[in-house]
Amino acid sequence: MDHQELRRRFCDADGVLSGPAARAGDVFTLAETIRDTERRQAEGIRAGVPLRGQVQFDTHLAQRRQTPSPTFRDHLRAVGGAIEE
Repeated sequence: MDHQELRRRFCDADGVLSGPAARAGDVFTLAETIRDTERRQAEGIRAGVPLRGQVQFDTHLAQRRQTPSPTFRDHLRAVGGAIEE
């Protein structure tokens, strides 16, 4: 990336996203996706559903016993629990 390129930063109370100004719309969309996932998970926790259950961690462990190559990040993507990308 050209060091002279303009960059945009988006932040909230617990994170910062940065990207090329020309892709600010994409960065903003990603920030909204992360925010929505975090809120959904927090609402589940407040409702008494542990995060471990929300992300189907036991399923991940069972799948890893069958095929050890998928990572937890792969699993989170598959179940809609990934935050950082």
